[in-house]
Amino acid sequence: MLGLSTKKTYFSAALISLIYQILVTSLFQVLAGTSLERFFVLLGGDFKNGGVIQGFIIFASTWAFLEIKEKRRHVKKEFHGLCLSLLPTGERHVLLPMDLPNIEKKLNKLDKKYHDLLIRRVLFSAISKFKSTSSMAETIDIIAIQSEVNRELHESGQNNIRYLLWLIPSIGFMGTVLGISQSLTIADSGNMKEITSTLGIAFDTTLVSLILSAVVTGFFHRLQEETEKLHAHLKDYVISNFVNRLEIRRFTNPNMKIPPHSNKAS
Repeated sequence: MLGLSTKKTYFSAALISLIYQILVTSLFQVLAGTSLERFFVLLGGDFKNGGVIQGFIIFASTWAFLEIKEKRRHVKKEFHGLCLSLLPTGERHVLLPMDLPNIEKKLNKLDKKYHDLLIRRVLFSAISKFKSTSSMAETIDIIAIQSEVNRELHESGQNNIRYLLWLIPSIGFMGTVLGISQSLTIADSGNMKEITSTLGIAFDTTLVSLILSAVVTGFFHRLQEETEKLHAHLKDYVISNFVNRLEIRRFTNPNMKIPPHSNKAS
């Protein structure tokens, strides 16, 4: 089952590809016999003679690009979550266990659009673990575990993009194989012009697919770089502003309970 976001990018890519195919095919027919005819054959304007393959390549490339754009939008939103002042960032500010309920209130009062933020998930896990164990070591462990889970979820969320990046050149190679097969069927005719024309269209599909694959792969690597930076900054934010600021030396008694509510500002 495709997710809502994936369905949206799928239908958007299908619409864009359809408009592209209609436009290129129309221009090919209008410019037939001119010096630009070969250029529009390369773009897939000759729909009956291999242009449909370029159409599928454009669709897969557009879908991958829109998926990458959507993922980058989510990464940008996560970076914005680090600027919401959920934790104190002053150099001399110290957190006490009695301040934790106030941090939880901040997290609960976030707008609904921020309820799925990774930083919110990590902080809730860290606070819950500390309140139940009063152990800083176990709190650090749960932060590391939650961060790793978040990273794995991001990785699995990019599987559709990886498949499309594999699919783009594969469609091009399939188009080349079909073109070569078609040229072999007409080899007995001895019409070299038709044979070379068919081979030219066949190799066009590979050329277009490799170019688009290189472009989309570049955007994907940019997404991966931003995702890696996000997880690094998120972990650093929690360690620097939560773990390193939490003062527990005054609360070494294991029977001492952390108050459920405090009016102290965080």
